[in-house]
Amino acid sequence: MRSQPRSILSSATAFSARLLVALALWLSAAPLRADVCVWRDPERTMQKLFPQARDYKTRTVKMTAERMAAIERAIGVPLEDTERKEFDLYEITGSLDGKPQKLGTVLALAGKGEYGTIEVVIGVDRAGRLVGAYIQRTRERVSKALQSPEFLNQFAGKTKNDGFDVGTDIKPASADAENASRVVAFVVKKMLVFHDVLTNGENKP
Repeated sequence: MRSQPRSILSSATAFSARLLVALALWLSAAPLRADVCVWRDPERTMQKLFPQARDYKTRTVKMTAERMAAIERAIGVPLEDTERKEFDLYEITGSLDGKPQKLGTVLALAGKGEYGTIEVVIGVDRAGRLVGAYIQRTRERVSKALQSPEFLNQFAGKTKNDGFDVGTDIKPASADAENASRVVAFVVKKMLVFHDVLTNGENKP
């Protein structure tokens, strides 16, 4: 009489184990997609990109068919599914020449790395020029090189029309970081295109 409950328990345990194995296999086989990432802890990090920053405002912009088409033409590849509904622009305000005004915009976006998503944050001035960039999160083995000022400072001053080819326009973060460097360079250019298309020129002098 006591052997039957143990048999039922063993069967249930075996089924659960098989289910977990199947789930793990499915997750490992599923393609890793880049997601629109949020800008984490803006109050503590906005001055990394805009030293005069005092406040920010989140502006969510809808992705129309015209905007998506313009972005895809500029970057040469289709947008991710997660990028096709809306995108957040973080408008930075602060004091400049003793007067409160808009300083620029912060954008955050993720790219697909070898070991997970690489979250990149950039600051763009009112003329559409990049003022700074940093890696918000990454699990890459070459994370230290990717986060180095020597690598990231190469993007300063660039616009969407500048070159972003790693090896030609951008020196890779390290000898073993060429692929990850390409991901970062592409994401940076992509965000500059986003900024240009979604602001529709309204921030240009």
